[in-house]
Amino acid sequence: MPNLWGKNFSYFYMSFAAHFILFLSWSILLYGFICGFYAAYKKSSPCFESTRNATLAAAILLLTATILLAASFLTNDYTLQYVWQHSNRDMPSIYKLTAVWGGMDGSMLLWCLMLSFSAAIVAWQGKRQEKELLSYTMAVLNSATFFFVTVTLFFTNPFRYINAPFIPPDGNGLNPLLQNPYMAIHPPLLYLGFTTFAVPYAFCTGSLLVKNSQFNWINYVRRWSLTAWGFLTIGIFLGGHWAYLELGWGGFWAWDPVENASFLPWLTGTAFLHSVMVQERKDMLKGWNVWLVVLTYGLTVFGTFLTRSGIVQSIHAFASTNVGWIFLVYLALIFISTLILTLKNRAKLVSKKTIESVLSRETAFLLNNLILLSICFSIIWGVMFPVFSEYVTGQKQTVGIPYYNAVNVPLFLLLIFLMGMGPLIAWRKASLVNISKIFIIPFIFSLFLAILLVFTGVTQFYPLLAYSLSAFVVVTLLGELHRLAKISRSFEKNLLSENLISAGKLIAKHRNRYAGYLVHFGVVIVAVAITASMAHKIEREFSLKTGEVYEIGKFALRIDSLEDIQEKNFLGLKASVSLLSRKTKDLISTLTPELRRYLRNDESTTEVALRMGWLEDVYLVLAGTDESGEAASFKIYINPLQVWLWIGGIIMIIGTILILLPQKRSLV
Repeated sequence: MPNLWGKNFSYFYMSFAAHFILFLSWSILLYGFICGFYAAYKKSSPCFESTRNATLAAAILLLTATILLAASFLTNDYTLQYVWQHSNRDMPSIYKLTAVWGGMDGSMLLWCLMLSFSAAIVAWQGKRQEKELLSYTMAVLNSATFFFVTVTLFFTNPFRYINAPFIPPDGNGLNPLLQNPYMAIHPPLLYLGFTTFAVPYAFCTGSLLVKNSQFNWINYVRRWSLTAWGFLTIGIFLGGHWAYLELGWGGFWAWDPVENASFLPWLTGTAFLHSVMVQERKDMLKGWNVWLVVLTYGLTVFGTFLTRSGIVQSIHAFASTNVGWIFLVYLALIFISTLILTLKNRAKLVSKKTIESVLSRETAFLLNNLILLSICFSIIWGVMFPVFSEYVTGQKQTVGIPYYNAVNVPLFLLLIFLMGMGPLIAWRKASLVNISKIFIIPFIFSLFLAILLVFTGVTQFYPLLAYSLSAFVVVTLLGELHRLAKISRSFEKNLLSENLISAGKLIAKHRNRYAGYLVHFGVVIVAVAITASMAHKIEREFSLKTGEVYEIGKFALRIDSLEDIQEKNFLGLKASVSLLSRKTKDLISTLTPELRRYLRNDESTTEVALRMGWLEDVYLVLAGTDESGEAASFKIYINPLQVWLWIGGIIMIIGTILILLPQKRSLV
């Protein structure tokens, strides 16, 4: 490669070093995988330590490779095909770093890095008295990382040299839709959620492999599962907010196949976090929880298959590649091996107790699981239906938003109802008298709210039911807090400050329980916001000349100016629009939507102008101009209660963090 020498001498050596580091990490992971199984089988302490060291070394090597790839982007190293495809000199540094995972090859390397870090944390925190279990666990984690590094090294290597007789002076640039600050944090957090779910899977598989195991793997994985669920939740909300700001269609979720791919493991992970409480409390659902964990990890791999195989069409998916079959083989190995291990350990997986009554918390949690899995199945069917239809009929047929809403809205509403009922029903068996005492006031309040909403004009069945059920859940949670206050007053009946101290001590003692209620409260807020934005959205298209006014709802819009803009990376058109009160004509805000055309990609994007409010968002999109250039075309969306969707997500994350805060006695 004579053109790589001289000016590109340092690039050549950096790329060569990265190739070598990837191969070295691949070799070490293979060793760690084999050595881990040998250490567990022979109960060998030296092999156990060697496995730990190999796991830690692989993480360090993959971190080094990722840093080298980032350096290649920042230094405009167009000797690398991947850098040339996804970067150019005019891109800001933040987007050059974003481009590290903006394409297929770099995203796979990032996946390897995060998976190796999860394995490294397990190795670093390993308890000596659990050597056999930890050896198997590290072996499984190393095998998973080895698989993804194999794909990266041999199929999607981001350090491949460019296939050209010369080194290009500039690159193609990152997809304009990804040139958004949210893309700097959304994919890494989503990948953290995906890869962290590998740890519960590894502990579960390790426990199935251990001889004479008491099957106490859930003591190790609950915090890991909740951490993965938290990362995945943040990633999903950030992705929704990115879609809301960047795509210009006024929504945040379109049941896109790749959106669904991130939602599927979230659903099964949520199911596991609920059913694991039944196993901890009642020693039930052992086999069920094994398969929930395996299914959750399997769905993270399935999501990777969807985004990288080209089997489905999505604006989020990477270019079609020939690696899809590899993920299908890996998925088959996961489920076949789990089936063999569960059959071998079926005696250990038999529950010692059974559900005694339909009116019990165990039943509520099991119904919760069944609904979540039903939603999961309906989404998988919708995603894969084009593939099945093409295979059977020869024609690809797709299902859209109406299918997903028709199937899943009733299931989600039933889930909200159980969210209010389940946590407050007694274990084993609850009496109708106690249930009526707990839920009669929430039921009356929700019924009264439904009647009130009908009189105010909310007559659609599903929105009316959603608001009523959300109110039911909120009142049940407030009732639980009221009972807490009564308990605290029974301790100290004199001073309010002493009552508050007593209540605080009681909450601290049962922190996980009340933090879980906080998560549920966040879910209710999200449900109300989604219902309002779907059922009561106003959408209009209009054209205006400078100085003209358009009225919609309680607002009026006046276009003040249109101007051309020019930046290093794009040309554009920018409108200045005054948002006025329709009644008083007072200025509320100035909106500046843009229409951009990126020079390198020759692609157009919209930059939405957004005025967020507590009651509604005003969402304005500049669609273009007429032939004279005097009149501008706009799309406007009035989205009720939209901001509460993001607030509800924040509340869910706060509740998750409170649960994850260190306890006096940690299970991990």
